[in-house]
Amino acid sequence: MKVGFIGLGSIGSFMARRLARVGFAVTGCDISAEMLAAFDEPGTRREADPIATAGGADILGICVRTDEQLASLAGDGALFAALGNGGIAVIHSTVAPELARSLAETAAAHGVGLIDAGVSPGGPHVGEGRASIFTGGADRDVARARPYLEALGRVAHLGPVGRGLEAKLLNNLASTAGYGLSVSILALGRRLGFDEEVLRQALLAGSAQSFALQVAPGLLRPGGPGATGTRESLHDLLRKDVDHAAALVADPGDPALRVLLDASRAMFDALRGGS
Repeated sequence: MKVGFIGLGSIGSFMARRLARVGFAVTGCDISAEMLAAFDEPGTRREADPIATAGGADILGICVRTDEQLASLAGDGALFAALGNGGIAVIHSTVAPELARSLAETAAAHGVGLIDAGVSPGGPHVGEGRASIFTGGADRDVARARPYLEALGRVAHLGPVGRGLEAKLLNNLASTAGYGLSVSILALGRRLGFDEEVLRQALLAGSAQSFALQVAPGLLRPGGPGATGTRESLHDLLRKDVDHAAALVADPGDPALRVLLDASRAMFDALRGGS
């Protein structure tokens, strides 16, 4: 199966490499010359043109950062026309579910099936096929894409197009709230006179242990290219996902939502240089 993969950033590059390593014929695509040059996985091809990438693929993975980027890339249907009748497009970007549903209609007009498949965690987890894949789409399309999806991790098919994104947004809301709780408890420990790292290691051995507590301090010291390369860019990325998740709830005063948003704001404040 020939795979085109658009978006070789901090998560997409791991995904494209993983797909190549398990035997797919992968063409990686990114509009950033730096990101494209860094995609040096043996046996793969590089292509700067998304339309050409789609034209040579049976299945097209897309992992761009924002709703605006995804709409600009695929909204006019040209990408799906290039992919062609019978192709499958897989949206990995964390965007509004409504956008995925709209793009699915556009894709269908060109005979292309579209599914949304959020991935968590990213990085080495997906690079080793150990991620959770939050999937939405028609049964037939998910079945055809399953070898591709299962190469990345454990597939949870949660319903029609958009449903995977809804679950991914809840996942990211929980993650960001967890980061906020973790940076808050460490800040409180500092004010009580604890050495932060000694306290963190002690907490990780107790019932307070969590993925968020493992990674949150590192998130406050970002570095490198891409969407998580600076505190500001990471703030914007996390805020985008939290805002999308909040929009899923009809009642903005929902008590469960308020708890999660308050904890998330603690992480936003820390990224902006607060506690």
